[in-house]
Amino acid sequence: MGKIHQNSFKSLLSLILTLSLLTSCQKTPQEELSCDIDSIQALVSGENTVNKLDVSLNIDGSDSMLGYVTIPNNNYAKALELLANAVINTNNVNVAYKRIGDDKTITRDNLRRDATSRTFYDGNDSTYEAVSSPIQTAITPPVEGKDKLTIIVTDLEGDDGGKIAEVLAQNYLNKDEKNQDYTVGIWAVKSQFNGIIYDPNTGKAKFSYTTEGKSSEGFRPFYVLFIGKYDQIATYFDELKKLDTEIHKDSKMLIFPTKKILLQNPISLGNLEGRKSNSKLPENNQLQRIFALDDGNVIVSTQDANNEPYELFDIVDNTESKLAINYQVPFPDITKIKGGNYALSIEDTNLITNTKVYTFNPNYQDNQVLESTAEESETKPEENEEEKPETIENQQVNQAQKEFFSLNSSGSLKQALTVKDLKLDQENQTLAFLTDININNLPNPEIYLFEVDLILDDFSGQDWWTEWSSIGQNNDGSKTQNLSIFMNKLKSLNLKTLSNDENDPVIGRFCFGLQKNY
Repeated sequence: MGKIHQNSFKSLLSLILTLSLLTSCQKTPQEELSCDIDSIQALVSGENTVNKLDVSLNIDGSDSMLGYVTIPNNNYAKALELLANAVINTNNVNVAYKRIGDDKTITRDNLRRDATSRTFYDGNDSTYEAVSSPIQTAITPPVEGKDKLTIIVTDLEGDDGGKIAEVLAQNYLNKDEKNQDYTVGIWAVKSQFNGIIYDPNTGKAKFSYTTEGKSSEGFRPFYVLFIGKYDQIATYFDELKKLDTEIHKDSKMLIFPTKKILLQNPISLGNLEGRKSNSKLPENNQLQRIFALDDGNVIVSTQDANNEPYELFDIVDNTESKLAINYQVPFPDITKIKGGNYALSIEDTNLITNTKVYTFNPNYQDNQVLESTAEESETKPEENEEEKPETIENQQVNQAQKEFFSLNSSGSLKQALTVKDLKLDQENQTLAFLTDININNLPNPEIYLFEVDLILDDFSGQDWWTEWSSIGQNNDGSKTQNLSIFMNKLKSLNLKTLSNDENDPVIGRFCFGLQKNY
């Protein structure tokens, strides 16, 4: 059984592989491995299409907003002025200003003047009649060939949160490929207020509330929702920060990450030099890192042994039944990645792993015949349409990434290599973990391929989601009914948009090839 060690010349690898092919009666199959996560590289490196941008700025015109305009020059008035100055028409941007509920298109001057006056909300003026402001109606898909940014100013009272989440799931926060760059941003602001708090369930007046004499903690929250592409939302957030720094002492900004943001730096074992310096192999030399595996049935290597993040290990003997490897790999803080400074942070408690094992398939030639048959059938659908074997589709799925290996569902085999004890160091931006190899769980002398997906099982919510939220009747005017429920619903929808076909938000992959020789 061939063992090609790192200190061998690279030419030796090529020579051995060539001789294996020339001298064997039957060519030894060669599997070239990659640890890429499906479609990530194309997603991250793909150029953004520059489309014209339609911006729709929508103001909740219902009477529950009236208390925000009874105090001049408060945070609410400042926020509307900032939006009017940040969101303006340009050659590539078309802006429509609207009052939700009456489908009335207003001008930028209306926004600056009328939206900070009582008449815009109290329903006593024929220009602005009383409305219930169904917030979700403002959320519509983009026009073909154009990007869209929807901005909604509201207090999120009543059942707005549930309806908004439902429409977002239909139009944006889903797995539709055309929506993969779209997400939701929240600018949450606490403002001075003097008015009526309405019962979220009945819409009737509940009690009067004033922030006079109260600190900012007692201010009443309102929310500016941004639905659009991540980078466009971030650009407007940056502009809002530049225009006024004072208001941000009483506000929070958050953008739920997209795949492109989250996967700018997929987590992996790194290149060969990185693995050597950031891992600790067992001291008994029972495990040796090599360039290629060869058990006589198949030769396994990578296209670029120095840079492909795929560990190939030869298990030298059976001195120990359990081997442990300590790793420490780079884990860039998403909030420090360009464009990620408004995203949620990730804790190690949010991370889990899922292991897949591949073993050599001695029937690979039969599979190739089946795949060839499937390709012919696809090119000639009119011939033998009903006779196409049912197993072909499954074979294609299993062989999509591996030519000579098949997915092995053995639970015991999955336990042969486990990644555990994940510890995230936010300051140093590293992830440490332990890889256990349980040799007794490897039943035969052969080559085993393990791919361990690193999954973002959850995000840690932010404290203000709960601090600004009230549940049931516990509402003193400084809180928003069911805010935490709404924010956690958005978080759940966001995680779904980050998921693969198996509903796992994969943010990294650790790949190992093990050759057992006894």
